[in-house]
Amino acid sequence: MLCTHHLTVEFAQKKRLDDINLQLEPHDYLCIIGPNGAGKSTLLKTLMGIVSPSSGNIIIADSPLEQLSQRQLARHLSYVAQSHNQHLNFTVAEFIKMGRYPHHGVFSSWETADQTAFDNAVALTQTEAFLSRQIPTLSGGECQRVMIAAALCQQTPFLLLDEPTSFLDPRHQVKVHQLIQNLNQQHQVGIIEVTHDINHAVQHSQQILALKSGKAIWTGQATDFLASPHLSEELYDQHFVLTKHPETGQQIALPSEQGYSR
Repeated sequence: MLCTHHLTVEFAQKKRLDDINLQLEPHDYLCIIGPNGAGKSTLLKTLMGIVSPSSGNIIIADSPLEQLSQRQLARHLSYVAQSHNQHLNFTVAEFIKMGRYPHHGVFSSWETADQTAFDNAVALTQTEAFLSRQIPTLSGGECQRVMIAAALCQQTPFLLLDEPTSFLDPRHQVKVHQLIQNLNQQHQVGIIEVTHDINHAVQHSQQILALKSGKAIWTGQATDFLASPHLSEELYDQHFVLTKHPETGQQIALPSEQGYSR
């Protein structure tokens, strides 16, 4: 289980997160939504130990985060950042294998368990075709799949993703979303995903946390979010038109050209 209790983060004389409370099981799928500067990425970085909380605490597998070493934490959480350095001088295979570092000591060798984790990660992300290629030769969609493969190679119960489709074309957005959903539903990987796409969050995740100015203005079942139209308008200061998706029949929200005025 992953929990936060009254989590608050403050730096540069500003509260970036204010009293955030979460409780997640490894099979859960949480989308974090909200406008720019709401604290979404800060929350992921705090869970990963990259940013230190000002108050409150984070509990991972019954242990306080501050008591876990980076290697121990990397056995519980894997992280795919919002942007990647595609100039890394590694082949795809080399980079994915780096995901095994939490399971290795200084002098340990590559073992059967490592190869199995590598093979599974490659198969799930369909990256077999370019294992020998250098990272800089990959397209945006290919690179994102490699980053997810490296995270899967860690074999953690939770996968944290910061806007995993923000720089991808529609085809690759769908492919990455399908991959993430498959990891959650078929392989019981817990997903914590930051996204700007309200409709993706509503249609694919189980829970939504809506942040604004560091505060949680709503948290609950994803299917309930659009049941209160004012929530999305309050969150983004923008009018939305609610309609039915022509394929699924699910309710979706489209930004209105009328903007928003209080």
